[in-house]
Amino acid sequence: MMVRNWQRYWLTPATAEHLALVRAIGYGLLFLIYLPLDDRGWTQVSPVFWMPISAFRFLSGPPGNAALIGVLQILWKISLLTSAIGLVSRASMATAAALGFFLLGLPNCFGKIHHLDGFPVLLLTILALSRCSDALTVDGALRSNREMRRGRQARTGASWQYRWPVRLAQTLFLLVFFAAGYAKLRNGGLAWMTAANMRSIWLGELLTHTPPTALGGLLAKSTWLSQFAAVATVIVELSALPALFVRRLRVLTLVGLFAMQVFIALMLGVYFTPHLVGYALFLPWERYYGFLWPLSRPPLAPCFPWWSPSTTRRPISNRFSQR
Repeated sequence: MMVRNWQRYWLTPATAEHLALVRAIGYGLLFLIYLPLDDRGWTQVSPVFWMPISAFRFLSGPPGNAALIGVLQILWKISLLTSAIGLVSRASMATAAALGFFLLGLPNCFGKIHHLDGFPVLLLTILALSRCSDALTVDGALRSNREMRRGRQARTGASWQYRWPVRLAQTLFLLVFFAAGYAKLRNGGLAWMTAANMRSIWLGELLTHTPPTALGGLLAKSTWLSQFAAVATVIVELSALPALFVRRLRVLTLVGLFAMQVFIALMLGVYFTPHLVGYALFLPWERYYGFLWPLSRPPLAPCFPWWSPSTTRRPISNRFSQR
């Protein structure tokens, strides 16, 4: 039974369109989130603060060429956009993963680890190694035009290869939160879940951030609210591990994690914007496909390989197509 559930979790066949929608949403969100990113300021930091993480120890010192960093940033953001739409897909995704690793990892080499950027780097790597460009791409549309002129057109069926990338990304996303909860107990013990500790964390963040509301200062005055927040934080984060195996718990955990990060943003001005991509992974995009795609035949429909007269008005999900 356990082996069967394990295989079902990782290897249940999925359609190419499902993974392609995840690709478009994932790269599109990352493009919008990191569009304001500018790493050129790190070239002005004194080398005395250079404390590279393991992957950057091959560098002799901090990058000093701001113009080069600027060019790399532009290339990275272009690669995110072209990966989302599926233009030169393989090269775009490989470039996005490589440059994302460097640009998002660079700020971690100056004495502080920025936890928010870890998951996007993992996601870019997973997508670059997957077959997420098999459908819903500009490349596919151009290729389909050529094949239609030759009188043949390739079709892609359901396969386990379109399931595991999403499952792996979902698993890593939840493990990020479980690791955070485990680290709190491992390093701080039960003392981390006290009102005094929670209040000190809140007040410390308020000294370095400008929140959009005054909730942080107000809630810090309440002992029982501080105590509740401390205990709830650890419980919700630790529930991320069993949520991998219990579907109903997974929904509650994701809602709890999202609500927690929204409250943190409102209270402390600490924004977990890159994690929006992780939450988007759990949405049933295969069900939304029928609503995202026009019900009537679009003017450019023949240019896209996922459209055919027999599949118009049908979502890609097998459950829907059998109705």
